[in-house]
Amino acid sequence: MNEVFNILAPVLALGLIGYSATRFKFFLSSHRDGLSKYVFDFAVPMLLFSAVVELEVPVESATDFFASYYIPLFVMFMLGLLISWLILKRPVVEAMIIGLGSCFSNTVLLGVPIIPRALGEEALFPLFLLISVHGIIIFTAVTTAIEIAKGRDAGLIKLPKQVLGGLIGNPLIIGLGLGFLWRLTGLGIHPITADLFHLVTTSITPAALFVLGSSLASYSISGSIGPALLVTILKNTLHPLAVFLLGSWLGLEILWLSVATMLAAMPTGINMYLFASRYQISPPTATTSIFISTVSSMITISIVIALF
Repeated sequence: MNEVFNILAPVLALGLIGYSATRFKFFLSSHRDGLSKYVFDFAVPMLLFSAVVELEVPVESATDFFASYYIPLFVMFMLGLLISWLILKRPVVEAMIIGLGSCFSNTVLLGVPIIPRALGEEALFPLFLLISVHGIIIFTAVTTAIEIAKGRDAGLIKLPKQVLGGLIGNPLIIGLGLGFLWRLTGLGIHPITADLFHLVTTSITPAALFVLGSSLASYSISGSIGPALLVTILKNTLHPLAVFLLGSWLGLEILWLSVATMLAAMPTGINMYLFASRYQISPPTATTSIFISTVSSMITISIVIALF
């Protein structure tokens, strides 16, 4: 457990610094927006580009790898939706957002800093392979389902165009696509450029964790505890367990199994709140779910790291 603590202690400390700085008004929301833009729109796409160009691609593992992660993800979404709708008696649209929170991992703010630190740099490619389609698959599916539930025919007609526009303008997709295109040239990365990418890579972890801590300072424990506990149980516990069992059964190589399980163990991401705000469907439930899931994930992530 000392090794686990050594991995998580700096992560928690950086998050706490960001949280405290925001609480005491030394770090404002406008500052967080600027730092977030650097991390998500510039630094992470550059890291993804270099990772795709430089790392080997064990293609034979990709199909089972995606299946081991996304089949349990779909199951968690349906469980969160059905339990909150049929048992907790939440409106169907809110149940869909709770389902989203039950399956959508905090990939960038926690997955990117923690997983390579725990498993090594070789974990970058399988990690970003999952992340590259993570938002596309889930956002498209959830948006379509919500629009159907709300009966917005006009929204459904415009959806393909909106999705295509979102893909073209997504910095992660741009970084990934350019990386694959450059990889086809076989030119590799010049040492000077490699040093540039390394500088960017080393800045992502502290910046992302500082943003996470600052974001948590904006949340309050309010809203319904029931849905928040449901999200936490499904996301933090059942999702990684299901990924591990299915990945083991499919015979995934240990590194890829570790990456998939650890990513599934990450708490629910802020996108649950973004959907709740966009549709004005109980944002306090989303913030409460994110807060409880994030805090309790320190235990579940520690367990997963210790196991691997």
